[in-house]
Amino acid sequence: MELGHTFHHVKRDFLLWYLNMRLSHRIRDQKTIEDGDFIFRAGTRHDLKTIEKLHLAAYHVPQVSWIRRVYTFRSSQFIGVVTTKNGTLVGYDSFIINEVEAADRIIHEQDVVIAPQFQGQGLAVKLRRYSISCYNHGSFCGVSTLAGEKDLKALRTAQKSGYAITKMSAKPPAYYLFQHLTRKQIE
Repeated sequence: MELGHTFHHVKRDFLLWYLNMRLSHRIRDQKTIEDGDFIFRAGTRHDLKTIEKLHLAAYHVPQVSWIRRVYTFRSSQFIGVVTTKNGTLVGYDSFIINEVEAADRIIHEQDVVIAPQFQGQGLAVKLRRYSISCYNHGSFCGVSTLAGEKDLKALRTAQKSGYAITKMSAKPPAYYLFQHLTRKQIE
């Protein structure tokens, strides 16, 4: 029984990896924006080690392995980062394509993490706005994210970034937030 369960998870992880690899060709604008002492840009493969450290410090668990593999090959399509002018990475936001949202052309914001010493400066809001603008060119109809029912900081930064609460999810208890994007005109 346990072997079958393990096989199911391996198969599901492979299918999610494949879906994200297949649908992630040129989905994100690669623009760079300077804002005061910070630079907002697409993530690179070289950023992944720092991103994994920030993720582990924030969530106390490593990133899911299939997501880590997607980011290894498609970091510039799924990750936005904020760095200082001298190049120190101080935060990131990451995205995936969920199987239930793929048909509706929705990309899902997975994580937003800002290093503790840089929190309280509005960087999470700016990073979210930057990433939304990078996806707002017609590939997707919208961006979704979740904010834990008791995570008011995540909820407020999402709302300040333009997301609106559309429903509650039961497991885990969280707000489902959505940001509409510009639709590509069909010719």
